[in-house]
Amino acid sequence: MKKQYSTFIWFMGLMGKRLPLYLAAVLVSTLGLAFERIANARIVEAIVSAAQTREAQGLLWSVAITFILFVIARFIWRFGIIHYNIEARRGVATLEKLVFSKAMRLPYAYYEQHHSADFMSRLTFDTERAGDIYSSRLRRLLAAVISSAVYLVPMFCYSWQLTLCLLGVSILSLTVNTLFTTPMKKVGTKLSKQHSVMLEKLTNILAGMELIKVFPMGKTMWADYSASNEAYYGTQVRSAKLTAALESLNALFDLTGALAFLGLGISFISQNRINLGQLTAIYTLYGSFRYVFLEIGLYLPQMMNCIANAERLHAFLQLEEETDHILPKPNKPEQGYAVTVDNLSFSYEEALPGQKNLLEHLSFKIKENSFVALTGESGCGKSTLTKLLLGFYEPKEGQICICGKDYRGCSKKEIRDMIAYVPQEPYLYGVSIAENIAYGRSAVSPKDVPMEDIIAAAKAANAHDFITELPKGYQTVAGERGNTLSGGEKQRIALARAVLKNAPVLLLDEATSALDSESEKLVNEAIKKVCQNHTTIMIAHRSSTIAMADEVIAIG
Repeated sequence: MKKQYSTFIWFMGLMGKRLPLYLAAVLVSTLGLAFERIANARIVEAIVSAAQTREAQGLLWSVAITFILFVIARFIWRFGIIHYNIEARRGVATLEKLVFSKAMRLPYAYYEQHHSADFMSRLTFDTERAGDIYSSRLRRLLAAVISSAVYLVPMFCYSWQLTLCLLGVSILSLTVNTLFTTPMKKVGTKLSKQHSVMLEKLTNILAGMELIKVFPMGKTMWADYSASNEAYYGTQVRSAKLTAALESLNALFDLTGALAFLGLGISFISQNRINLGQLTAIYTLYGSFRYVFLEIGLYLPQMMNCIANAERLHAFLQLEEETDHILPKPNKPEQGYAVTVDNLSFSYEEALPGQKNLLEHLSFKIKENSFVALTGESGCGKSTLTKLLLGFYEPKEGQICICGKDYRGCSKKEIRDMIAYVPQEPYLYGVSIAENIAYGRSAVSPKDVPMEDIIAAAKAANAHDFITELPKGYQTVAGERGNTLSGGEKQRIALARAVLKNAPVLLLDEATSALDSESEKLVNEAIKKVCQNHTTIMIAHRSSTIAMADEVIAIG
């Protein structure tokens, strides 16, 4: 319980300075509704008492005053609920941005070691469920607690003996309801994990649909998804059963409370401890009190369910972020070289404990404005070297220098600003081709990049001609992952994006390995154009690509 409490305090603290406004809105809306119902009970009492005594003197005035108070309470409730909704939605939006922002700051290793569905589950399922604390669960729980206390005041004034008896019945029902807190929390945690697994299976199917169509793996993958779906469904059924049992018990206690009230009310009237008007007022208030008091038992387990999702978000937000380990006085690199690698060693120890070094005491130098091809057998560490050059991982030992700067004296942003990168499988977003190219100039919004600069970059990458032949030219939408374009076309657009960045070092990871001979020729021509005033490092296998290089460095 201590952990849930600390998670709740942390979660509410995310609202920052808006938290007092949020809580004030909850309090105002709750009091407004409670006073409205008290005013309603007071009107009923006045009318019934007048009917019982047959004395209507002052009744109209009393009812009019109480009605005015009723209207004022209604306006107070409306004012509070409007501001509550504003603050609750602001809180949910802040939470979503916080989770997304965290994802952007996580190291590249996180995404290599975790399935994308894990993050999607946190951003959608867990964030939505935890956000319910702001948007509904907390307000309902607090409203039930506050309203219960407010209703008890006039009820005690009318008859403290009868109110105590009714309160005892309600406390018994609340005690039974709290027994559902632990199983509801467990079910909530299990649902969150199973949703992540199910989403992982689904994204695997969607991402590999082409292979599923070709290879006899569809049934197996469907069976895996169905199994995870059935497990999720089974937990949902258990959650529904718990909720149904909780609601059934509440209905039973609701009936028990009504019967108890009738029995006690008859007894108190017969003993002249209370008059009919007061009993009617208590009954009117007890109806509201019993309802909100039972809601405490109903919403407390639901609240704990949401806190379980908040715990997963808390764990996610506590993950170690990508950091800069900048030394105050790094070694001064040798001048005249764009890239220097000295005695570099690296292994993926975090992901694969005990693994031997993939790169072992690697050293080389690349002159400024030269074209170097990095070659080596598969698995020798060429792609790993690109990740080290981009600052995705830090060397186990050794030194990397770029453009006269030691990596250990640079931030990750400084390192990446000096490199334009074209991966083996370029990623294009589902936006226009112009915007995909414009992303290369990260300092400004893609919409602010001059069209002439985008066209110039496309021409340098041998992409302008085929782009202009598309139905909408540069405004043609590339589709998800650029699926409306060929491999060579995507590669040239990615190259144009790198050209637009205009970084001193151009890093290409086997840019032509998956292309046919014609596409390879066009991409190689584009590379020759753009590497004129850049230091170009290209991981290569093909002899035609290697032949373009000024120097060849063998890895492994």
